[in-house]
Amino acid sequence: MASPIRPMSSCIASALPRFNSCQASRADFEIPVSLRSLFNNDNGAFLSLSPLLLLAVATLLCSLLAAQYLSRTPISQLGHVGHRGRVHFSFKERTTGSGSRLVDWFLYGGCVWIRALQCVWDHMAGGRMHNAGDEMAVSQGENLFACMGVAKDATLGIGNEHAAAPTSKKPQETNTLTGILGYDSSLGSLGPLVLAPMRASCFLLIWLAASDFLVSTHRELTTWIASTDRSVGLVVSAASFFIDRTEQVMKIGSAVESFAETSMGDSIFLKTAAYSIVFVLLGEIKFYVLGMVCSFFKIYVPRGVSHPGGPRPHKIARMPKWTGGKDHYLPEDALKANWRCAVAHDAHRATLTNPIGPAKLSGEPFGRQIWTTVPNRSSDGLIETEDDLEMKLRDEFGVKSMNGNKPETSKKNREQTKIADQNIFSPILGFVQGILPNSDNNEKPGQSNDKEMSHMKVLVESLASGGRTPMAFDPSKNPNSCDQPFRSQMITQFLEKNGGRLPEELSYLHDENGTVPKPTCAIDAAKRGVAFYSMLQTTDGHWAGDYGGPHFLLPGLVVAWYILGRPSNMISAEHGALMLHYLRVHQQEDGGWGTHIESPSTMFGTTMIYLAVRLLGGNKHDEWVKRGREFIKNEGGAIMTSSWAKFWLCLVGCMDWKGHNSVPPEMWLLPNWFPFHPGRLWCHCRMVYLPMGYLYGYRFVYSDAETDPLIAELREELYCEHYDSIQWESTRHLVAEMDNYSPIPAFMIFAQNILSLYENWSIFRPFRDAVRKKGLTFCAEYMKAEDQQTNFIDIGPVNKALNLVAAFHAAGSDVNHQAVQSHIMRVPDYLWVAEDGMKAQGYNGSQCWDTSFAIQAIWECKLLDHFPLLSSKVWAYLERSQILSTETSKASPAYQYETPTSRERFYRHVSKGGWPFSTSAHGWPISDCTGEGLKGVLALMDSPVVMAAVGKGVLKSIEPSRIHDAVNVMLTLQNEDGGWATYENNRGFGWYEELNPSEVFGDIMIDYSYVECSMASLTALAEFHEKFPCHRSDEIKLSICRGKEFMKSIQREDGSWYGSWACCFCYGCWFGIEGLTKAGESHSSATIRKCCQFLLSKQRPNGGWGEDFTSCYDKDYARKGMECYGDEGSGVVSTAWALLALSAAKCDDVNAVRRGVQYLIDRQLDCGDWPQEGISGVFNRACGITYTAYRNVFPIWALGRCSSVYGSSLVQPGAEDK
Repeated sequence: MASPIRPMSSCIASALPRFNSCQASRADFEIPVSLRSLFNNDNGAFLSLSPLLLLAVATLLCSLLAAQYLSRTPISQLGHVGHRGRVHFSFKERTTGSGSRLVDWFLYGGCVWIRALQCVWDHMAGGRMHNAGDEMAVSQGENLFACMGVAKDATLGIGNEHAAAPTSKKPQETNTLTGILGYDSSLGSLGPLVLAPMRASCFLLIWLAASDFLVSTHRELTTWIASTDRSVGLVVSAASFFIDRTEQVMKIGSAVESFAETSMGDSIFLKTAAYSIVFVLLGEIKFYVLGMVCSFFKIYVPRGVSHPGGPRPHKIARMPKWTGGKDHYLPEDALKANWRCAVAHDAHRATLTNPIGPAKLSGEPFGRQIWTTVPNRSSDGLIETEDDLEMKLRDEFGVKSMNGNKPETSKKNREQTKIADQNIFSPILGFVQGILPNSDNNEKPGQSNDKEMSHMKVLVESLASGGRTPMAFDPSKNPNSCDQPFRSQMITQFLEKNGGRLPEELSYLHDENGTVPKPTCAIDAAKRGVAFYSMLQTTDGHWAGDYGGPHFLLPGLVVAWYILGRPSNMISAEHGALMLHYLRVHQQEDGGWGTHIESPSTMFGTTMIYLAVRLLGGNKHDEWVKRGREFIKNEGGAIMTSSWAKFWLCLVGCMDWKGHNSVPPEMWLLPNWFPFHPGRLWCHCRMVYLPMGYLYGYRFVYSDAETDPLIAELREELYCEHYDSIQWESTRHLVAEMDNYSPIPAFMIFAQNILSLYENWSIFRPFRDAVRKKGLTFCAEYMKAEDQQTNFIDIGPVNKALNLVAAFHAAGSDVNHQAVQSHIMRVPDYLWVAEDGMKAQGYNGSQCWDTSFAIQAIWECKLLDHFPLLSSKVWAYLERSQILSTETSKASPAYQYETPTSRERFYRHVSKGGWPFSTSAHGWPISDCTGEGLKGVLALMDSPVVMAAVGKGVLKSIEPSRIHDAVNVMLTLQNEDGGWATYENNRGFGWYEELNPSEVFGDIMIDYSYVECSMASLTALAEFHEKFPCHRSDEIKLSICRGKEFMKSIQREDGSWYGSWACCFCYGCWFGIEGLTKAGESHSSATIRKCCQFLLSKQRPNGGWGEDFTSCYDKDYARKGMECYGDEGSGVVSTAWALLALSAAKCDDVNAVRRGVQYLIDRQLDCGDWPQEGISGVFNRACGITYTAYRNVFPIWALGRCSSVYGSSLVQPGAEDK
């Protein structure tokens, strides 16, 4: 459709009458008379802007015309972003004829203008620090000038109906939450040569709008406002200047005054910019030139911050070492306690067995997993639980449980369904005894020999052992647990429900002669793997597993427990025994503990664990405790540990606050446009330093620290000199070399010294006291919001423990306060039991992440309908796990915070529609988790069996609108560099890392774009587009194109990609190739070939690939592969990642692929499992984390894909072996 183009003056003349004739709504706001002088241009301090305005508009229009020419796209389509969900216009009145087309042209142009303003503000003034996942409604009658008000952080808005939405009300269902940050369908189509002048002109325009000058050039607007008696308002928002958005206003001169309360009961305020002063000082031309220079600087000068860099010049040289030769078993008392893993509603019931006070559990129960000694109980019948769902599915697919009983309906029925006839296992005993390692020298407590075990227990423990000694742990062989207690429990439940029969694919284990046939091909091995893994699926449909690894997490929870008075409903005696066992068995030969289980000993890990051991009741005279103390003192005492450990020591009273650098809570009072603002930090970093600031601001110390004899002992045990003689101020910057992964830069040390003066000099006290009070108030409000948005789970275990202590302080040290008890009820969400004891996980699990990968693996094996119960349960889990999308989640407190106002105030991106890493109740969506969750749902849509169950109402449907919500989350999370970060858009700058105070972690300050997040989001959008080509089609195609270019831009010179969230280059290469090929990159492109050559060069002689966490730490491929805990340097997980990458690239080196596939087949255990090898995950460059599910999921996936891509080529003619 051709758009009539007329002179600018004629266009404005055509637009203004519509504005004058429009019918304003009561949602509009009021402009006080005292401010009208701003818009009448009669203030002598202000300059005439007509020439400058015309110059800016002319530049903008030229950019639009150039974009139209370059993209061959009509301007109307180029600017019309509303129908793609970016900016929406709700037309209250619609006219016909060429005049309406002309107005539409300006509306579209206005949208582009607004988006340009937004993007400029993102880069120059920091507008990106707020997610704007909002869809703004603007009436056509409000005209061109009102269109400027659509963008939330760079706004000239009239009658914005969402601006004053109170937090106490739920968001309206009709208020679709779409984003206006990250990818943009208009500006994204422009190249740098066009984008630079457009940004320059819009950079100028936003400064004008911020200073109220733009409005002052249009007397018709103000005349209409002055003449009407309707409630009309103006909000000019350029930078969201104020933390207290209900009281403060920016005063520039005497013109700006405080607004009065409106009839709506909300405080209306003017948020303007100090840039008006810059304009007055520089004048028109200099101001415009400055805007041009800044714009070009932003485009061409700064380097990309998302390239991880490397290799590091200083490689890790030390290796962990444990005293070997002894298998450790769980304490006998722990075995008698009958620990079990409860999930979903069962977990809720276990938690609420002994409730204290009015605290309640909220949020979606699906996915929750806790370890408890509370026996399982039947459903109350009031709600449909996961057990009820499984019963329905079994009936649907003709899979009956033993005796036809409902699974686990009561203790009596559970006893009936246990296997009474042990003879059914007799044929399997030969197989079992053949795979059990010799454990004659390691007698289990309370067990004289294996003959006293029931046949079922022998079978279950052998199946769950992962090829190790059942229920034994020896860190000198491998410090990674293989999840034997959980897997034993799940296999037991499976056998009880299925009459003692293993899955059909494993029926050979029932053969009386005990022979185990070798898999005939890759897909045969994959079927065995899926069959085994199906036994581990929980009743609500997800797969659980050990997500531990870091050693510094559990001590934080222990310190919080001790400060609260050691409540037994948080950590009981049974908990304490398992925790002490875990801490003891992971102690290394030098007496210390690492930052994580595969790390050499560090002061960070050792100090934290020693503190926890003593607080849990460890005897200081025990030999292993002495050795830990000696390690600390040999390294200079606790003054040499890292800042995070020092913080916990300060809280419990084992270190003076003068020994810790300042964490001022008043930082939150900085204006949001300030270049460094805590709201710009990566959310994990931000949510840790938020409670740290609160507790530091109050100088919180355990109330009994001065009288508690244990604290007095610790003050002597942790230091090399007498506690009272330590000059604490001089220890602030001390840190042991072994902890110093990211040395604090000189500028940050200087800043910390300045803050020390600020904290200690009395001259600053009046100011400090005034602002600190407000800062502490905001921190308390923000922490409360975080608690409720996550249903008291919180984003991770570190801020969970800190928020708990802060809630305890805010409650006046009342441990029975509702907020404190709500926190305590969610502590079990972070605890996990394995054969090495009880540990704290890095999250409340990896449920959704692991499950999404697993179902895609099974889909690629073409086995979804072969395992109908498994597939249907995954559908049910993913349906219930989508954030703020189910009735239960919408009834939670978290939904109250999904309003634009609340998300802006608490720096949250849109959550509704995303998928989490763990559970819906956790409440934090992540780009890659949303992508993988969506791909899991799309894969299940290909299953006729699952879709039939949905059609019959056995399974709940997932409406298209919910799928669209997920797509919206991913589109709004795309950064301007084309990549995707984790939770939010990149809000900060690369130089933030110069302010990293953690010492032990790298690249934690901002949310970078990652190859993993980019691939997951990009491929999800591509697969969605294949199934739903009409929804936001142009936007999605352009998003995919930009994502592909980003992924190519961060490829390393050697052809690899650095994996930031797992170990490491094999993982990154899989994501890189997978993303590019799904985005349309040719398999024969230089980018793909280069990566394939890198992988082929790393294949080991036995056919596999292997890496350990040193690849991540050093940012260089581990030279000896998985030397310590793999198989001759290879590992099944690394091999699977490499094969996934090569097969996605259709690598023509079939022999290399064949050797890799044969390696996976050879390493598979007879039961279909694979052995647990080295640690798979990593975060923050330097810390490993466990994913026990990976050893099952990725080999299955690789075997299925290679079988599909290479088929019979994997079998070498005439060859009997590899």
